[in-house]
Amino acid sequence: MKPIRFAAIAVFTLLSAGAAAQTLEIAGSTSVQKAILEPSAAKAREVTGLDIKVLPVGSGKGLVMLSEGKVKVAAISDALDDAVSSAKKAGMTNTPAGLKLHTVINEKLVPIVHPDNAVKALSMEQLKSVLSGKVVNWKDVGGADLPIVVVTGAPGSGTRAVIEKQVLGGAGYGPNSKELRATSAEIAEVARDKGAIGFVGDGLAESSKGKIREVSGPNVTRPLGLVTVGDPSPEVRKLLDFLQSADAKKLFVQ
Repeated sequence: MKPIRFAAIAVFTLLSAGAAAQTLEIAGSTSVQKAILEPSAAKAREVTGLDIKVLPVGSGKGLVMLSEGKVKVAAISDALDDAVSSAKKAGMTNTPAGLKLHTVINEKLVPIVHPDNAVKALSMEQLKSVLSGKVVNWKDVGGADLPIVVVTGAPGSGTRAVIEKQVLGGAGYGPNSKELRATSAEIAEVARDKGAIGFVGDGLAESSKGKIREVSGPNVTRPLGLVTVGDPSPEVRKLLDFLQSADAKKLFVQ
C-alpha cells in the first residue's frame, strides 16, 4: 500500500475566522462534506467551539485513515459494511474492532443530466444499461442522438458503491466511465457536458438546479454519517450531538 501523501490532498478549512477554537479533522466522503459539514460549519463552531477541517478523500480512504489513527473520525456516505468493503479496496489491511456508524441523515440519490437533455425519466433497467456501458447513446432511451458520458466517483467513493450495489446489482460501472474525485466535480462535469449523466444526493441536485437537471428514477437511498472506533471522543461526541439536532438539520443541503 502506498502511503497517503497529504500534500496531494486538498484540505478544506470550513471556518477559521474569529477566536481560537479546537480543530477537528474529518477524513472521507465529499457528499457528507457538501451536504452536512460545510453548510453547518459556522453554527457548529458557535455551538461546539470546534473548527472542522475536512480531508475529502472519499468514504473508503477516510476509513483507511481512521484505521491508521490519522484521524479520530471518518465521514461515509454508505452503509458501514459496504464502506468497509470500499476501504479494503482502498488499502485497509486491518479493520478496527468496534467501528460505529453515527447516522446524521438518510439521503436519496438521484440521476442528474445536463439541462438540455430531453430525457425526463429512466427505469432501473435503463439506468443499469446506461451505467454499465451497454447503452451508449441517448437515442436508445428516448433522448437525442448523442453519446452518453457516464460520470462517477473514483473507486472508494461511497456514492459509487451505493449505485453499484443498488442499481448495478453488484456489478461495476462501464469501462469508459469518467471517474472524478469529488461530488462537486461530478456536478460540474454534468453541467458542462450535454451527454453526461451522474448520481448525487437529492439535496445537492436541488441546490444545483439550473446547472443540472434531476431525472426521475428508482428509489435509491443511503445514510450519511460519521464513523468512530468505539465510542466517540468528547469533541466528536460534541459535534455529533450538534449535527443530530433539529437546528443543525435546518442548515443541511437536503
